[in-house]
Amino acid sequence: MKSSSLNTQDVNNAGKESPIIDPYDYQNGINVAFLGNSILYFNDTPRFLFNLSNKKIRHQNSCLRGGTTLTELYTLGNGMKRHGFATDNALMKSGDYDVGSPTVQELLQSNNDKWDVVVMNEHTQGPARQSTRAEFQSTLLEQYAPLISTNNPTATVIFVETAAYRLQGINNSQDLGTTEQFQQSIREGIQSYIQVLHDNTSISARMAPVGTAFLHVHNDNHELWEKLFDPWDNFHPSPTGTFLQGCVLHCTMFGAPPPTFPGIKEEIAALWKDARMMHPKKKGDDRVSLPNVSEVEYLW
Repeated sequence: MKSSSLNTQDVNNAGKESPIIDPYDYQNGINVAFLGNSILYFNDTPRFLFNLSNKKIRHQNSCLRGGTTLTELYTLGNGMKRHGFATDNALMKSGDYDVGSPTVQELLQSNNDKWDVVVMNEHTQGPARQSTRAEFQSTLLEQYAPLISTNNPTATVIFVETAAYRLQGINNSQDLGTTEQFQQSIREGIQSYIQVLHDNTSISARMAPVGTAFLHVHNDNHELWEKLFDPWDNFHPSPTGTFLQGCVLHCTMFGAPPPTFPGIKEEIAALWKDARMMHPKKKGDDRVSLPNVSEVEYLW
C-alpha cells in the first residue's frame, strides 16, 4: 500500500544522528565540495543542491569524472569538459567553462576555499564488493584523509550511499543479487569507510542514505521508483532521482528538509535553471522529464 509521503528526514533520522551543521553556524551559508562521478553530475547535483538549499550553501565546487572510482579520480582528475559540462550554462564571462576544480588535490588544498562538508560518491559497485571496498579504504587513508585533515580540519565527510541499479545484473553486477541484497552490500561498504576514518583519523564522517531512500520508494511506490532512474541505462539518476538525492543530502547536512517547498512546476524547474548538464540526449530524444508536484510532495 502506498503511503502519502516518503519523508526523507525520517530516512536520515533512522541513524539517530544530529545534523552536521548547527543552525547558528549556517546563517551565512556553508561551503561544500563534491568528489565523484556521473551519479553526481547527471542533472548537476552540485548546482541543484545549491539552489535547493536556498542560501544555506554559500559556495560549492567539485572534481567529477564519469565512470570512475574515487581511487581513479584521485589520479586522473576532472573529466567534466569531456563528459558534459561544456554547455551554455557552464560558460563563464572569461570564455572558459565552469567544469569544477581540475584535480582532487587542488580542490581540497585551495587557499580560497575552506570546506565545511566534503561529499564523496564512490562507483556504485565499489562498496558492494570486499576487494574494491578494501582498495578504497587504503586510498581513503593514504591519499584523501591527509588532504582533508590538513587543509580542512573541521570538515565533515559525507559518503553518498548510491542506489542499487533498477535492472538486476546489468553492468556486470550479476553477483550482487537482488535490489535489496545489492543495496545492503553498498550500505555495509559505506559504513566500513566511515569506520576506517573513525578508527584512524580525527575526521568526522557519515552517510547520506540515498540508496536507502530509493529502496523505501521501491517498496512503497514501485512505479515512482522506476522513474528515479535514467530510462535508457537504468542506473543513473533521472531528474526525479536527483531531486530525491538532493533532499537526502540536505537532510544529512542540516537535519531538516530543504527550506522552501517547490509547490508549482515553475518552482521545480527553477531548481535546475543553471544546471550545466541535464539528462543526456539519447536516441534522438532530448526531452527531460522533471518531477511533477505530486512526486515532489511524496519525495520531500
